[in-house]
Amino acid sequence: MKNLSKSFLLFLGFAAFSVANAAPQYPFPQNKAYPYGNTFQSAVTDSIKSHFNVWKKAWYTEAGTFYAKYGGASENANKAMPSGTARIISPNSHAELSVSEGIAYGMLLMVYMSSTNEDHQSEFDKLWKYWKCYGKGLNGNGCSSWSGQGMEWQVDNYDGSIGSGTASDAEFDAAVALVMASKQWNNPTYLNEAKQLIAWIKSNDMNSDASIRPGSNWNDAFNPSYAAVAAFQLFYEITNDAFWQTAVDKATSEVQLCQNAKTGLMPDWCDWNTHQPTETNASVTSGYLGFYNDATRTPWRMAWGYAWYGISKAKTSNDKIVPWLDSASYGYAGMILPGYNVDGSSDNDVYVSSDFTGGLGLSMLSADDPKSYLEGLYYTLSNTKGKDSLRAQVGEEYFASTLNVLYMLLLTGNMPNFYNMTNYTDFVPNPANVQTPKQPIGVLQDTALQPTISGLAHWGVYSDDLGVTKMFPDSGSSGIFQQTDGKNIASMEMFIAPEPTYSTDPNLKYPFAGIACSFDSEQSYHDLSDLANVRITYRSKGVIRFALLDQETLNQDKEGGEPGYFLQPTDDEWRTIDIDITANANNDFNTLTYPAWTNLNGVISASDVLKAVRGIKFDVKMQKAGYASFDLAEIALQDRNGNVVKALSGQNAIPKTEALTKALLRQSGNIVHFNAVGNNAKLSVYNLNGTLLSTRMLNGSGEIALDELAPARGLYVLRLSTAKTLQFLKIQK
Repeated sequence: MKNLSKSFLLFLGFAAFSVANAAPQYPFPQNKAYPYGNTFQSAVTDSIKSHFNVWKKAWYTEAGTFYAKYGGASENANKAMPSGTARIISPNSHAELSVSEGIAYGMLLMVYMSSTNEDHQSEFDKLWKYWKCYGKGLNGNGCSSWSGQGMEWQVDNYDGSIGSGTASDAEFDAAVALVMASKQWNNPTYLNEAKQLIAWIKSNDMNSDASIRPGSNWNDAFNPSYAAVAAFQLFYEITNDAFWQTAVDKATSEVQLCQNAKTGLMPDWCDWNTHQPTETNASVTSGYLGFYNDATRTPWRMAWGYAWYGISKAKTSNDKIVPWLDSASYGYAGMILPGYNVDGSSDNDVYVSSDFTGGLGLSMLSADDPKSYLEGLYYTLSNTKGKDSLRAQVGEEYFASTLNVLYMLLLTGNMPNFYNMTNYTDFVPNPANVQTPKQPIGVLQDTALQPTISGLAHWGVYSDDLGVTKMFPDSGSSGIFQQTDGKNIASMEMFIAPEPTYSTDPNLKYPFAGIACSFDSEQSYHDLSDLANVRITYRSKGVIRFALLDQETLNQDKEGGEPGYFLQPTDDEWRTIDIDITANANNDFNTLTYPAWTNLNGVISASDVLKAVRGIKFDVKMQKAGYASFDLAEIALQDRNGNVVKALSGQNAIPKTEALTKALLRQSGNIVHFNAVGNNAKLSVYNLNGTLLSTRMLNGSGEIALDELAPARGLYVLRLSTAKTLQFLKIQK
């Protein structure tokens, strides 16, 4: 009997070990089309894996490890961590800090990224133990005495100090992660612990009417991004407690009350009574009361709820955003700005931040007709890199890089509901099943024949030769295709490569593609001072930007940053629009703008630009890659009376006028040279604060000693104003 008992006990121990360490039941990539809404089924799943590995290297750390890999962070950053735990480093600036939100996100990622060859159950367990140790009120001593508590919202892992109180969204996500873990690793212990946490959430993170508290210690406002409706419906499935169905309805109702009527955008924090934007002590963007770092997660929450459960009010919330978003971002997620006022206005420039791009872009996951938006969203997220170490100079920080991976998982069908896999459909991703450029319809016309569009000749397509961009027709060809009815159309289709991740490397190469027209064969500059409007008839997909090829931009050494206007994509429909070229009282263009990187908005006057223009162009502007097409049927450069501008009113609209001479101002060592500036040109010297230091008049060509212009060592800006042009030059002494 003793031998039998030992054998039986050995069997039980082996069985328990097998359950605790079972292979993933739903290994990554899961590739499951959701029961509701859309699933992007053309992803390269290795890209998601790569992003996860980079994220884990930078932000996941275990007790007993040090920070040599972070080049400067404290070696004692994990000093206070309990044995056998792991954490996610967050927020960005202090290696010692972790927040409950990051632990919950990390648990979700470990569950969904576990595969047959790379199982992350061990990391999951260490993160979960860390959560338990810092359960509310346990002061880091709860590793073995946890009884369902949410985690204190912040912990300093150097000195062990704790931010008292919990954050509700972290609790919701951690509970979901536990439920998914119970199915992923076939371990009921996780489910039992999830039930404990869910019960605690109901008593501490929710109000009695099933509305969401910001946390256990606060209830000053509603945070729409905490509306984790997929979690609430899951909690109902697990507990059969109708409270959670009420929570779904209450959360979606509150979100809708907080949405702007025009844009559908909701604020980070919303007043319980007025449902207007408000600020709380927990606001992470102090002074900004719009759609920022918290609110950007709300469309993701709604899309998640609809994808898993078909929650109709979640879809309704996102549907309010979709029309505005499609227009504001020109149908491409890479044009989503990093923050908006709820009315859609923004002071931000165009650059990609995954938390905004993915969060807002995922509103299209529940759209009835997302068109090609999800394709562009995938390109944008997959081509946006995170930091690979805490001290890396390139890549996104903790918050954006963490959400980048979570967003890609939901987008691509790799975040299914393991607890209820009913009505999911298996698929094999097909990266080739995307929009692909091809030769436009018609007969390509030889450039030697100078084919015209509305009388304008000298057309040509162009693209980079870096190896990824694909342009049809070939770069250097006319881009003019004769149709069966004999009419010419300027056409191009392309896939443009992603821009490199910005760094200080001076050798970065940027992709480009487009079609341009010079006003004459010599690319002479023409005085278009009477130009007031450009009327075009076009159709397009992707982001296309019209621009004037002016001399002033070249004078500022900003080629590629000419004043321009983004066209709304029309898909397959022809559209005629008027592009306003007039100026306001400050002599700034009313409609045309310069790219932010040029720093030329408000610097160069519209009248100076129009004095010297050699042509026009239509550029593709999709910084994270994507497909675009453009067809132009007609174009007219008009004055205020609707007539063709004088300089282009000759035969074929192209006069053989002499090119304007380019004024030249340049620094060479300790000398500033000026060339062909005409008579009575004015040279002004400014410091970097914009203070005028001196002025002098120049004639013809010559040179000036740097000592005469710059009173001391430092940087200065020269402004040269001639009868025909305006030029700025930054000099250094």
